[in-house]
Amino acid sequence: MEMELKIIKDYEGGKSVMVIAFQSGISYSTLGMILKNKNKVVEAIKRSASLKAMRLTKILQGPTSVMEKLLMTWIKEQTIKNIPLSTMTVMAKAKRLFVVLKEKAEPDYNVEFIASSAWFK
Repeated sequence: MEMELKIIKDYEGGKSVMVIAFQSGISYSTLGMILKNKNKVVEAIKRSASLKAMRLTKILQGPTSVMEKLLMTWIKEQTIKNIPLSTMTVMAKAKRLFVVLKEKAEPDYNVEFIASSAWFK
């Protein structure tokens, strides 16, 4: 979808079909179909972005969001006190905070939190 959006933007920005086809490495007929269906492509991208944002919002509400704010406060406090922090220490603190917050959450809150190295980054 990103490639199609770039093609549409390039075309609307004044690039010729020939230049776009050459730069993107796609045939004229494929390019023509993309431009012909540009409204559908743009709508599909908007729907996709909206769904991703909605999922992310749902995940970050509740204990996860609160935990991340509390964790940032804790990290700042530790830094001010010149206490060295490792990735493992921060991840362990995050897990402990989440467990406490999840216990206080609504009974139907079923999100699990895994303090992985990917989350940390």
